[in-house]
Amino acid sequence: MTVMAKFSTLTHRALELYRKVFPIPCLLCGLATERDPLCQACIADLAYLGPACPRCALPLQTGQICGQCLRAPPPQHLSFSLFRYQGGIRRCITGFKFHQQLAFAHLFANLMSEQLQHREKLPDYLIPVPLHAMRLRRRGFNQSLEVARQLGKLLNIDCRPDLLRRIKATRAQSDLKFRQRKANLRGAFQCSSTKLPEHIALLDDVMTSGHTSAEAAKTLLNQGAKCVEVWTIARAIRHY
Repeated sequence: MTVMAKFSTLTHRALELYRKVFPIPCLLCGLATERDPLCQACIADLAYLGPACPRCALPLQTGQICGQCLRAPPPQHLSFSLFRYQGGIRRCITGFKFHQQLAFAHLFANLMSEQLQHREKLPDYLIPVPLHAMRLRRRGFNQSLEVARQLGKLLNIDCRPDLLRRIKATRAQSDLKFRQRKANLRGAFQCSSTKLPEHIALLDDVMTSGHTSAEAAKTLLNQGAKCVEVWTIARAIRHY
């Protein structure tokens, strides 16, 4: 177990023990909650995605493939996202990523597991989208890995962060215009194995333009994977 993994495990255990003794306020409404960082009412009030395109998770009235994916299909075969990236969920993910509110990893993993556990076939591996080493040092943890590690346990899927590396220190996608994002990520990832299983899921926090997940999926497909899915906590929709 890596130093970061040990730190994450100890932090989670400490938070669990603390909550048993001292209930904490919900991070959205302030009411007491004993386990999760949100109360049940706020969890129920989050902007769940609902019907969406199975290829890119774009919200639709029906779960059919959207026109954009019919014209230019993304590399991934399926996409799953739990929420729309707006309102309360935006605040939660910001707190998780940039303010070290690691309790959200457990909540997000549980909510995703509830949606995914009834699927007929689950992937062989779950791979978190990696951060570049410089960004990982600044942030101190990879939010995608924190969720993937717990979700893998819940779904009995091997979490394999060792299989994908970010070798290019790209600019933050949020700093770039939509048209610049694809070029920014070209060649950003490297796979460490040529013996991948056929079915893999990538896990990231938010899908915005889709270029990050597409480049990561393309890297895995080029190394022998046959089916790659993209799982995200939230789907941004402002570009459509």
